[in-house]
Amino acid sequence: MLVAIPAQPAAALNSDASVKDHRPELDVVRFLAFLLVFFHHVYPRIYVQEHLGEFIAVLGHSGLRVFMSCANACGMGLCLFFTLSAYLITDLLLKERSKFQAISIRKFYIRRMLRIWPLYGVGVTIGLALAAMGHHASDVTRFEWYLLFVGNIYCAAHGWSGNPMTLLWSISVEEQFYLVWPWAMRWLSIRNLAICAGCFIAAANAALFILGERAAATDFTIWANSFVQLEMFAVGILLALAKKSIAGLSAWLGYLMIFAGPVLWFGACFLFRIKPPAEGSESVTSFALMLGFGLGALGCASVLHGFCVVGPSCMPRWASSLGKISYGLYVWHLFMLVVARGFISSRAGSVPLALGFTILTAKLSYALIERPFLRLKRRFEILHS
Repeated sequence: MLVAIPAQPAAALNSDASVKDHRPELDVVRFLAFLLVFFHHVYPRIYVQEHLGEFIAVLGHSGLRVFMSCANACGMGLCLFFTLSAYLITDLLLKERSKFQAISIRKFYIRRMLRIWPLYGVGVTIGLALAAMGHHASDVTRFEWYLLFVGNIYCAAHGWSGNPMTLLWSISVEEQFYLVWPWAMRWLSIRNLAICAGCFIAAANAALFILGERAAATDFTIWANSFVQLEMFAVGILLALAKKSIAGLSAWLGYLMIFAGPVLWFGACFLFRIKPPAEGSESVTSFALMLGFGLGALGCASVLHGFCVVGPSCMPRWASSLGKISYGLYVWHLFMLVVARGFISSRAGSVPLALGFTILTAKLSYALIERPFLRLKRRFEILHS
């Protein structure tokens, strides 16, 4: 059923009456998601494979599997970004629709372009420059795909690269989601939006079943697949739609949900191997993939809703502040891990330096690259985001 929402007069849509609804707890979720991804990249699977004997000598086979499951569970920070993005976009557009009985698709896309494209363009340019200087023709092609926001499709087909800007593939997944969801928000009723989210989950599981039957590589072919990651967006959508009905829970339950998230992620990696260990076969059954990604999505929902239940009063100000620059933290962190290892050869020893470099660079890029476009973005805001 389509619900045609009557157009609101332009004067109303251009009104300065914005809703100031800053939520520091969501900034902390952003920072947590970045930290998880950062630590996931400290000991990437390829590095462990290259030093497999050393790791087994120290940890043993069982210990290595636990260690790699923890490292891979940190990779779920990216899924948490997807869940949070869907939650925020759905919540914001619901408020816009409720207040003005309309959603301005044009202004939505302008806001997204001004928020994402400037820093993304810088990152892709650096990636292209590094690829050209290193004479890596395949990486030049990779970043050409990134320019069209289909970089994840290239990565799913060809795997990862040593280029520190390879991680920008995830922006392609975000942009593909934005192509669809605002239109659904404009035309569908709340009930049908929930059904649409359920269809996303069904599509993700269908993709996992097909990819599992084809013994696709879990590390990139499955992980970078847009349909697979739809499950993460879906749980964010459902949380936003159900926000009023699940409000009023006690803070202790919120903390329990925050703790449950990493447990579910670890279970997804340890029990169902949704991201491969450092040794052994990558072959994972279709049903294991479906169960594992389902646990991962539940973990994302649990963490996000847990922070919402706990609320802003218990959030450390420094974490909220760093969460505001989480986009820059994400874009720069792999590059800074490489830079830090130029100063300190030890991978573990270079981590604090890399984190410091990442925070400093993200603050600078926020001030010099992002902030001017964010000021311009405010002209197209209908509600304050």
